[in-house]
Amino acid sequence: MRRLIDVTWHSIASAVFPYIEPLTPAQKTAEAQRLQQDRAAIRAAVWNSNEERALDEAQKVAAAEMERVRTAEGKATTYLAVLAALVPVIITLQAANWEKKAGPAPDAARLFVLALATVYVAGAGFNAFKTLQVRGFQKLGEPELVAAWQTPNPLRKLTRGTLLATRNSRDVVNEKVTRILVTHEHLLRAFGIFILLLLLDPLFYAMGFRNAAQEPPAPKVVIVQKPAASVPFELKCTIAQPVRPSGGPTDGTVISEARPRRPVKPRTDRRRVDPSPTKSCPTAGTTPTLKIAPVPQDGAKVP
Repeated sequence: MRRLIDVTWHSIASAVFPYIEPLTPAQKTAEAQRLQQDRAAIRAAVWNSNEERALDEAQKVAAAEMERVRTAEGKATTYLAVLAALVPVIITLQAANWEKKAGPAPDAARLFVLALATVYVAGAGFNAFKTLQVRGFQKLGEPELVAAWQTPNPLRKLTRGTLLATRNSRDVVNEKVTRILVTHEHLLRAFGIFILLLLLDPLFYAMGFRNAAQEPPAPKVVIVQKPAASVPFELKCTIAQPVRPSGGPTDGTVISEARPRRPVKPRTDRRRVDPSPTKSCPTAGTTPTLKIAPVPQDGAKVP
């Protein structure tokens, strides 16, 4: 039961975030024993019938391993170039989110998806760099060739040395191939996350979500009164109307002012004076029409 739970957990974790599971101590011991057995079998092998054919086959095996290394490292270089192109995209999306220039999708959803994409991109970059790491790879060089021709059977010596170098490098080659496979899986998930990030705004817009920056501001009417002694009451109406360019959001306001014409000399008959001046401000988008009542000049207070 416990083993089944471990296998299930490993499968779920690998599906969400692919990774290389390390070997257990028992598996490491088994791999070490297998390596020793293969080395002993290569040293004990005797090629008396056709040494040239044996050397040719050994070189083919070594060339196949070298081709696996070149393929893995070539893919790692290509993936790193793709990752380098994705970094500015992530920075731009993050800056747009912090500056509130994004669409109607909630900030929490956008940040969560962007964080997932960043994690997958970082995982792909880490495994690609580990693929390009050079370590533990063996091959025959000049000293081995010179030493082989100093023996009675140089071809047999070269065959044995080529096979030993190939077997000793197999674990490193397998690790490079595994790393590039994990890099590929991370890039696939990052690509899917970026597609989801592009679909967030249309989906939330279709569900009725709107960004605060996309709503047109309501027009504001500001009334400024400047009473002065022995001067008729002056009324100033300032109407702030949003300017909407054709097919675009509101990006500015236009302020229109309406000043009444200075009235003639007011009447001195207090019985006919209206105690409260008449103020009338136009609504947004209409021609201002103002009515101003005179103010008494005999020391009467304006309410």
